[in-house]
Amino acid sequence: MDEAELIKLYFSRDESALTLTKSLYGGILKKLVFGILRSEEDSEECLSDVYFKLWSTIPPVEPKSFKAYALKIARTEALMALRKKTAKKRFGGTRISLDELSDILPDRSTPDGTEGEIVAIINSFLEDLSPDSRKIFLRKYWFFDSVEEISRRYNFSRSKVKSSLRSSRERLRERLKQEGVVL
Repeated sequence: MDEAELIKLYFSRDESALTLTKSLYGGILKKLVFGILRSEEDSEECLSDVYFKLWSTIPPVEPKSFKAYALKIARTEALMALRKKTAKKRFGGTRISLDELSDILPDRSTPDGTEGEIVAIINSFLEDLSPDSRKIFLRKYWFFDSVEEISRRYNFSRSKVKSSLRSSRERLRERLKQEGVVL
């Protein structure tokens, strides 16, 4: 079944859309959510929220790419769950991925319209990276994989992964400065 047919099932409010979503995309959604939350129990709860959000937003939203839309919802839901979880206590690994970029990315309280410009700059930056650097950067800062997980996934040495991440962060900082983004 292709994505267009899956979206039609959502629009017709056919509950088999959820079953198909789980069978087609459940694995990658779970991997993303678990990578952020690092807890099986929290991940399962978050995935329930993801499926509910998909069900309640399609319609009216008709995503161009169902997979991308589902991943974005999963990432957002997992980050919100992590914020709730860390409001009471500090949590290790996942926060580091965001903290590593905090000195590069501007404060979230940017003027209206600026956030879209920053997203466009980052997308352009990612397109300019080599395929290996792009994969490493996205696995670390989108999927929250550890250096060890990235090393195993792509059969890279840990030092290559660390070096690539450091270089990419520096290049992103320079790109943002060149584009006039105040850091």
